[in-house]
Amino acid sequence: MSDTTKGKPKKNTNIINQCKINDFNAMMKEASEAMDRVLMQRKKDLETWGEKEQSEFYEIFGSEGKRIIHVNLPVKGVKNIVEMTALDVMNDCVRRLIEIKATLTPESYLNKIYDPDTPNALTNYKFPDDYKGPKTFAAFVNSEQQKDYMINIGINFTGRKKNLGIRTCENVMGVGSRVATLCHEISHFEKKYSDSNLGGIGTGDYDDKGRRLEKGEQDRWSYEQHVE
Repeated sequence: MSDTTKGKPKKNTNIINQCKINDFNAMMKEASEAMDRVLMQRKKDLETWGEKEQSEFYEIFGSEGKRIIHVNLPVKGVKNIVEMTALDVMNDCVRRLIEIKATLTPESYLNKIYDPDTPNALTNYKFPDDYKGPKTFAAFVNSEQQKDYMINIGINFTGRKKNLGIRTCENVMGVGSRVATLCHEISHFEKKYSDSNLGGIGTGDYDDKGRRLEKGEQDRWSYEQHVE
């Protein structure tokens, strides 16, 4: 009798199942450790602030570190705008990311991997019937969290497809990577109501016209719109 593949799971289905069952914790451990390295390197870069670091800052942000930025540091929820240099803003942002990252544990990453190619797979996360958000995503958070931070991890975080095949976070570090995704997501956490020097940065997602999105608006976007 010939040994054919008839009736056997497809290779990429096996990969997703393996990621769901066996590799999720390993994947997040690798990303978490890399995240520590990246954040500490950025902290060092901002403290060193030599010609190389300043040039890179200008390339990324389009302005020099001495530019004045107006930042909201609310007092008990009341707007309180202060002036800071762009360099001081970035130092403060990296400090906040490092402090939040230090509180994250393996339980902070919620496995919500859903494979649309095999919607009936037993390993898929079972979204509740009243769930209105996207099923295929890299990661998302509830920005209003003040403690016990949780990050939802979706199938795009696994990076099993390439060239805009939707599973996007193929690399651990670099542009569009798992570390970049995690840093982006924890930046959304809001400053603490009790002390605005603590908590997250309170960033938001913007459209390609520079308009800050309403809560949940990006959930209705296509992947291509989100990249724009």
